[in-house]
Amino acid sequence: MSITTEQIEAGMFQYVDQIKELMSARIWENVLLDCSKNELFILWLIFRHNEVNMTQISEYIKTPLNTATGIVSRMEKRQLILRERSEQDKRIVTVRMGEKGKAQIQTVMKELIYYAEKVLNAFSTEELELLIRMFHTLVDIVGEERKKESSGRKFTRISIE
Repeated sequence: MSITTEQIEAGMFQYVDQIKELMSARIWENVLLDCSKNELFILWLIFRHNEVNMTQISEYIKTPLNTATGIVSRMEKRQLILRERSEQDKRIVTVRMGEKGKAQIQTVMKELIYYAEKVLNAFSTEELELLIRMFHTLVDIVGEERKKESSGRKFTRISIE
Protein backbone atom coordinates (compact mmCIF):
# COMPACT_ATOMS: atom_id res chain seq x y z
CA MET A 1 0.00 0.00 0.00
CA SER A 2 1.46 3.34 -1.07
CA ILE A 3 0.74 6.60 0.72
CA THR A 4 0.28 9.68 -1.42
CA THR A 5 1.59 13.16 -0.72
CA GLU A 6 -1.99 14.33 -0.27
CA GLN A 7 -2.59 11.68 2.41
CA ILE A 8 0.60 12.68 4.22
CA GLU A 9 -0.43 16.34 4.12
CA ALA A 10 -3.94 15.52 5.35
CA GLY A 11 -2.49 13.46 8.18
CA MET A 12 -0.07 16.23 9.14
CA PHE A 13 -2.84 18.82 9.20
CA GLN A 14 -5.00 16.53 11.30
CA TYR A 15 -2.23 15.86 13.84
CA VAL A 16 -1.24 19.52 14.11
CA ASP A 17 -4.87 20.41 14.74
CA GLN A 18 -5.05 17.74 17.43
CA ILE A 19 -1.83 18.73 19.20
CA LYS A 20 -2.13 22.49 18.83
CA GLU A 21 -2.86 22.70 22.55
CA LEU A 22 0.68 21.44 23.12
CA MET A 23 1.85 24.50 21.26
CA SER A 24 -0.51 26.94 22.91
CA ALA A 25 0.87 30.17 24.28
CA ARG A 26 -0.55 29.40 27.72
CA ILE A 27 1.51 26.23 28.14
CA TRP A 28 4.72 27.68 26.69
CA GLU A 29 4.36 30.89 28.67
CA ASN A 30 4.15 28.75 31.82
CA VAL A 31 7.23 26.78 30.82
CA LEU A 32 9.41 29.48 29.31
CA LEU A 33 8.41 32.38 31.56
CA ASP A 34 9.57 34.98 29.07
CA CYS A 35 12.74 33.14 28.01
CA SER A 36 13.91 32.49 24.49
CA LYS A 37 14.81 28.99 23.38
CA ASN A 38 18.55 29.71 23.69
CA GLU A 39 18.09 31.23 27.13
CA LEU A 40 16.23 28.15 28.27
CA PHE A 41 18.97 25.89 26.88
CA ILE A 42 21.63 27.95 28.68
CA LEU A 43 19.72 27.61 31.95
CA TRP A 44 19.43 23.88 31.31
CA LEU A 45 23.18 23.58 30.68
CA ILE A 46 24.03 25.46 33.87
CA PHE A 47 21.46 23.43 35.82
CA ARG A 48 23.19 20.23 34.71
CA HIS A 49 26.77 21.40 35.35
CA ASN A 50 26.37 24.10 38.06
CA GLU A 51 29.04 26.26 36.42
CA VAL A 52 30.09 26.62 32.78
CA ASN A 53 32.29 28.88 30.68
CA MET A 54 31.36 30.91 27.63
CA THR A 55 32.90 28.43 25.19
CA GLN A 56 30.76 25.63 26.61
CA ILE A 57 27.65 27.79 26.24
CA SER A 58 28.53 28.76 22.68
CA GLU A 59 29.10 25.14 21.68
CA TYR A 60 25.95 23.91 23.44
CA ILE A 61 23.58 26.37 21.77
CA LYS A 62 25.55 26.16 18.50
CA THR A 63 26.12 29.88 18.09
CA PRO A 64 29.26 31.99 17.66
CA LEU A 65 30.88 33.15 20.89
CA ASN A 66 29.87 36.79 20.32
CA THR A 67 26.21 35.76 19.91
CA ALA A 68 26.34 33.64 23.07
CA THR A 69 27.93 36.57 24.92
CA GLY A 70 25.04 38.84 23.91
CA ILE A 71 22.47 36.31 25.10
CA VAL A 72 24.32 35.83 28.40
CA SER A 73 24.52 39.62 28.88
CA ARG A 74 20.75 39.93 28.53
CA MET A 75 20.24 37.05 30.93
CA GLU A 76 22.62 38.63 33.43
CA LYS A 77 20.70 41.92 33.31
CA ARG A 78 17.53 39.98 34.15
CA GLN A 79 19.39 38.26 37.02
CA LEU A 80 18.84 34.79 35.60
CA ILE A 81 22.58 34.07 35.67
CA LEU A 82 25.77 35.41 37.24
CA ARG A 83 29.08 35.90 35.42
CA GLU A 84 32.41 35.90 37.24
CA ARG A 85 36.05 35.89 36.22
CA SER A 86 37.95 32.76 37.17
CA GLU A 87 40.33 33.25 40.09
CA GLN A 88 42.88 30.93 38.44
CA ASP A 89 42.72 32.47 34.95
CA LYS A 90 41.24 35.96 34.59
CA ARG A 91 40.63 35.34 30.86
CA ILE A 92 37.99 32.73 31.67
CA VAL A 93 34.47 33.87 32.50
CA THR A 94 32.39 31.38 34.47
CA VAL A 95 28.61 31.44 34.44
CA ARG A 96 26.40 30.25 37.30
CA MET A 97 22.69 30.25 37.95
CA GLY A 98 21.20 33.34 39.59
CA GLU A 99 18.28 33.16 42.00
CA LYS A 100 15.78 34.07 39.27
CA GLY A 101 17.34 31.45 37.01
CA LYS A 102 17.00 28.82 39.73
CA ALA A 103 13.32 29.70 40.13
CA GLN A 104 12.87 29.58 36.35
CA ILE A 105 14.46 26.16 35.91
CA GLN A 106 12.52 24.77 38.88
CA THR A 107 9.29 25.88 37.20
CA VAL A 108 10.38 24.28 33.93
CA MET A 109 11.26 21.04 35.75
CA LYS A 110 7.87 20.99 37.48
CA GLU A 111 6.11 21.38 34.12
CA LEU A 112 8.24 18.66 32.51
CA ILE A 113 7.60 16.28 35.41
CA TYR A 114 3.88 17.03 35.30
CA TYR A 115 3.60 16.15 31.61
CA ALA A 116 5.98 13.17 31.90
CA GLU A 117 3.78 11.70 34.64
CA LYS A 118 0.71 12.21 32.48
CA VAL A 119 2.38 10.35 29.60
CA LEU A 120 3.65 7.55 31.85
CA ASN A 121 0.17 7.03 33.28
CA ALA A 122 -1.53 7.13 29.88
CA PHE A 123 0.61 4.56 28.05
CA SER A 124 1.27 0.89 28.64
CA THR A 125 4.84 -0.36 28.99
CA GLU A 126 4.79 -1.61 25.40
CA GLU A 127 3.46 1.73 24.11
CA LEU A 128 6.16 3.62 26.01
CA GLU A 129 8.87 1.35 24.59
CA LEU A 130 7.51 1.95 21.09
CA LEU A 131 7.32 5.70 21.71
CA ILE A 132 10.95 5.75 22.86
CA ARG A 133 12.10 3.73 19.83
CA MET A 134 10.17 6.08 17.55
CA PHE A 135 11.72 9.09 19.24
CA HIS A 136 15.23 7.66 18.77
CA THR A 137 14.49 7.01 15.11
CA LEU A 138 13.24 10.57 14.70
CA VAL A 139 16.40 11.94 16.33
CA ASP A 140 18.55 9.77 14.03
CA ILE A 141 16.69 10.98 10.93
CA VAL A 142 16.96 14.63 11.90
CA GLY A 143 20.63 14.14 12.81
CA GLU A 144 21.37 12.64 9.40
CA GLU A 145 19.63 15.55 7.68
CA ARG A 146 21.65 18.06 9.73
CA LYS A 147 24.87 16.29 8.69
CA LYS A 148 23.81 16.56 5.05
CA GLU A 149 23.03 20.26 5.48
CA SER A 150 26.33 21.09 7.17
CA SER A 151 28.45 19.04 4.74
CA GLY A 152 26.63 20.52 1.73
CA ARG A 153 27.25 24.14 2.65
CA LYS A 154 29.52 25.92 0.27
CA PHE A 155 30.94 29.36 0.54
CA THR A 156 30.40 31.79 -2.29
CA ARG A 157 33.42 33.80 -3.21
CA ILE A 158 32.73 37.43 -3.88
CA SER A 159 35.34 39.21 -5.86
CA ILE A 160 36.17 42.68 -4.66
CA GLU A 161 37.32 45.07 -7.33
